Amino acid sequence: MGMLKRLGGAYLVAVAVAVAVFFITNNLLSDAIDVLSVWLTLDVLMAVGLVVALIFNYGRRRAVGGRDPGEPVTRGYLEAHIAFYTTAAVAILFFHNWFALLALGADSLDDNHQAWVIWAAVDTLLPLTLGVTGCRMWQEGSNGS
Repeated sequence: MGMLKRLGGAYLVAVAVAVAVFFITNNLLSDAIDVLSVWLTLDVLMAVGLVVALIFNYGRRRAVGGRDPGEPVTRGYLEAHIAFYTTAAVAILFFHNWFALLALGADSLDDNHQAWVIWAAVDTLLPLTLGVTGCRMWQEGSNGS
């Protein structure tokens, strides 16, 4: 199981780095390459990464369990819940925009400021979320958990 977690963690970190770097540089590359084609490829990798991150973060949240009303909030409880709900929020935004893009085509992005703002939020939060989750998966995989 440890090797699978490390492999999944490496994948999430790689996707996080690829999305962050391309998000920052895509305007500079627009004359040299078809930026939309690269984004469409990255979208598939991001979708897989979000599903992996959701499964892992949900498992962590369940493992931590609930807490009694009189007990203080522990660091582990807080980390597991923030990771899961942040991943879920990014996944909702991503899949909403991605399905719209697949259904309506690239022309749907013309003068659609709402879609561009959502993509900017996703392309900013997704690398952070997948990167942190990937590092956590790698760490747990190395510890044999």
